Amino acid sequence: MNRNIIWLIAILFVAGALLIWRPFSDDLNNNDSAGYRAIQPDFTAQGLVLRVYAEDGQLMHQISADEMTHFSPIKLTELNQPVYVVNTSDRVSSWQIVAEAGSFYDDKNLVLERGVRISKLNSSDFMERAETSYLVIDTTLETMETDQPVTLYGRDFVVRGEGLQADLRAQTLELTTHVQTIYTGNSQTRD
Repeated sequence: MNRNIIWLIAILFVAGALLIWRPFSDDLNNNDSAGYRAIQPDFTAQGLVLRVYAEDGQLMHQISADEMTHFSPIKLTELNQPVYVVNTSDRVSSWQIVAEAGSFYDDKNLVLERGVRISKLNSSDFMERAETSYLVIDTTLETMETDQPVTLYGRDFVVRGEGLQADLRAQTLELTTHVQTIYTGNSQTRD
């Protein structure tokens, strides 16, 4: 009888150890596959355009891209070759910003990367365009900023600086740090 009790205890011990050990192994595998599923996109679209209108029905801004990949759980849309056009308070398209890549977070923040080009669409404006490698746009507040090197181009000048802050509604653009100004009309350079 002692021998049977010892075998029974040994079998129960081994069975208990297997039950305790086995669920941890399954949980790790399930967590890995669940995490992998969570980062799969909800959709990928080509040539999609997102337009946002004011309460009066006027177009405020639009975001288009060659390709958009949307991830609902993290409220992220990845953009390939994005183009952002914003209309001013008089509802005339005035700024166009293009880049090689971008991300749109929470239907509010647009982050543009690589080859960012900011163009004024009104040809009579003093500044024609600006270029940088990284730009963050708050589409709700209509502001944009970067801490990266920036080059501004106008009719007769080129200005280089570090960092930029702009208010698209107020039509203001400010370099955080001025580095160099080159006047091309009369060939003077100013540092």
